[in-house]
Amino acid sequence: MVTLKKLEQFIENLCGSFNNNGQIDRELAAGEVIHPKAKHINGVCNNKIKNLPKNFNGYFVIEESYYEQGKFTNILPHLFLFNLNEENEVVLTSYELPKGIGKEEFKNNNDNLIMDYNELEISKKFTPMVYKENDGFFEGESVSNFTPETEFTLKEKIEDEKMYVSEVFRKNGKITFGFVDPIIYEKIK
Repeated sequence: MVTLKKLEQFIENLCGSFNNNGQIDRELAAGEVIHPKAKHINGVCNNKIKNLPKNFNGYFVIEESYYEQGKFTNILPHLFLFNLNEENEVVLTSYELPKGIGKEEFKNNNDNLIMDYNELEISKKFTPMVYKENDGFFEGESVSNFTPETEFTLKEKIEDEKMYVSEVFRKNGKITFGFVDPIIYEKIK
């Protein structure tokens, strides 16, 4: 796949609104709900970032994650940069949310959200994830040590209309949160 086309294809597959309602329905039919009801809204946000370098070759993406467990909804927004490395592989680099912006305001549909490229900070905790392309889908895995005892493993598979996401936190080797079996998101728009 031609270099720039690869990144554009990845972004096209990644961006949009996704939920795991199909997975929840299958789990209900099987008699056991394992995963939380979840929704992702991913959107390119380069237009919300001032002072981007000329000829910037990457896509900043706001990922809004919503997880419902019972009556509680957990909101987890993220700012990611997707670009290509020297081997023409897609790389996810995580950034800290900009100072002074609350997670309720850090949304794709917030027209007042403006960030300054010169003030963006790469997350020191998250190990960048490299995606390998295979027959039109992309797979990546990142293992990050948030503390000496806490390890975070992220595995993703991105394909047309679907995302498979496994996020696991381990403390001293024991799973404290997350799912080894991925949440299966299907694109709804």
